[in-house]
Amino acid sequence: MFVNGSSAAQPNTSVAGTSIAFAGESAYGAMLHEALEPRNIRVGQLIIPGAIGGGDPQYAPDALPEQLWAIHTEQRPFRTTVGVG
Repeated sequence: MFVNGSSAAQPNTSVAGTSIAFAGESAYGAMLHEALEPRNIRVGQLIIPGAIGGGDPQYAPDALPEQLWAIHTEQRPFRTTVGVG
């Protein structure tokens, strides 16, 4: 399970350092997902494109564990983004 900010999926010059690191981590996770899924081993990534605890209920600290649990228990694509879908 990988948890990243939005710069993992969409590079951002304002956070170039984490954009580079998160992009590499994201690519690694996607490769693991592809290689392990046939063995019924799931790898997932949760992208959190907003401020945790910033007032939006989707990003509330008690809402995010539900997202992580859903990624763990459901057959989903590699990447899930909070607030999308």
